[in-house]
Amino acid sequence: MSSDSLQEPVKISIPRYVLRGQGKDEHFEFEVKIAVMDETWTVFRRYSRFREMHKSLKLKYPELAVLEFPPKKLFGNRDERMVAERRNHLERYLRNLFRVMLSSSCSPLRVDTDSGFHLSKHAICEFSPFFKKGVFEYGSHGTG
Repeated sequence: MSSDSLQEPVKISIPRYVLRGQGKDEHFEFEVKIAVMDETWTVFRRYSRFREMHKSLKLKYPELAVLEFPPKKLFGNRDERMVAERRNHLERYLRNLFRVMLSSSCSPLRVDTDSGFHLSKHAICEFSPFFKKGVFEYGSHGTG
């Protein structure tokens, strides 16, 4: 195992976003790429799903309250510049989320070398359904 994977057990990024839906249902979905050990997967999520995840995790793990979550915008949320900025904020948020959770003593994601617990895709999906493929992914676009 390289020291790099010990440094950063979870690599998470939002490489891009896509426009989905039509008319008033038109919205952006962010591509979230997650890599843990030798597993890599991708999910597409709307901003509202990020917010729901943040709210529910904050209730369970008070230490996450310190994380800055990108604010909801009432206007201009389809503006390309705003969406690109939001992508950056969400990516930073997810990286900070994992940084906090991997070091928190009461986190289910904390790697415990004594018990031999290793982080896995399963552990992350158990931690939050946000990271599960297939959850929230419906519609004719097949955002799996």
